[in-house]
Amino acid sequence: MTQVQQPGAVAPANEEAVRAWDTVLYERWKKNRKVFVGALDEVTEKSFELYPPPEGGSCIDIGCGFGDTTRRMAEIVGPEGFALGTDSSPRFVEDARLEAAEAGAENVAFEAADAQTADWDQDFDYAFSRMGTQFFAAPVPAMRAIRNSLKPGGRHCKVCWRRKDESPFWAETEQVVQQFLSRPEEYEADTCGPGPFSLGNPETCRGILEAAGFDEVELHQFDFDYYMGGDMDEAIEALLAIGPGAELIRLNGEYGESRRPEISEALVDHYSAWQRPDGTVFGRGSVWIVGATNPA
Repeated sequence: MTQVQQPGAVAPANEEAVRAWDTVLYERWKKNRKVFVGALDEVTEKSFELYPPPEGGSCIDIGCGFGDTTRRMAEIVGPEGFALGTDSSPRFVEDARLEAAEAGAENVAFEAADAQTADWDQDFDYAFSRMGTQFFAAPVPAMRAIRNSLKPGGRHCKVCWRRKDESPFWAETEQVVQQFLSRPEEYEADTCGPGPFSLGNPETCRGILEAAGFDEVELHQFDFDYYMGGDMDEAIEALLAIGPGAELIRLNGEYGESRRPEISEALVDHYSAWQRPDGTVFGRGSVWIVGATNPA
């Protein structure tokens, strides 16, 4: 079984993003977990359908969050296999360990690690990431470390957002918030590095992987109904917790928070047409499901 390393150093260029994900973004993600995690269940299963983790194989999960995808991989590979979940946020890792223990998952483990500085052994048959590779300040070294963790011929599969305007609920939320706030020139809040849409350009996404030494790079566009919330209140809370609109409020500090009630009201008006008869709110999401191979 793969040995779990102690938490490694964080690349200096990633310190701000890691700090954000281990504090305010962690807390907001946890509070809105039903939306942020549940909305991507369909995407996750589609990814494993296109690029299944091998039965009995050893897997690594980059940016595992609460470990949902790690435990799912452990189920797929079966008791003879193993899944290691990694995340740069120690608080996510702590929760992932607790939840795996509560679920009785025995073929999983978790560690805090920044892929830019990680030095994993070449033990893995399969590397996965769901929205975990967009935030590296230096993506090529990070992806090279992921490739180096794979045995020759090992498969990498990841999910990343396409361009922001191809997931209208992200783009339109930001446009509504921009009616009230602009991005300040100076701010104290931590940001999450390049951001969730940094791999939206297909040539950028492909080029990073090829520069990191991956082969057989494939990008599949996958459009899906994104669950925004069980009702309008839940949808608005999630939209203003994490995402481009939420970041505008955070960067504006106390003034941004003072405009939150007006922004929320405007978003309710904007998205009322998106609400279904049962009260749920859905938008249209678009991601890349990416496959690549570590050359033999």
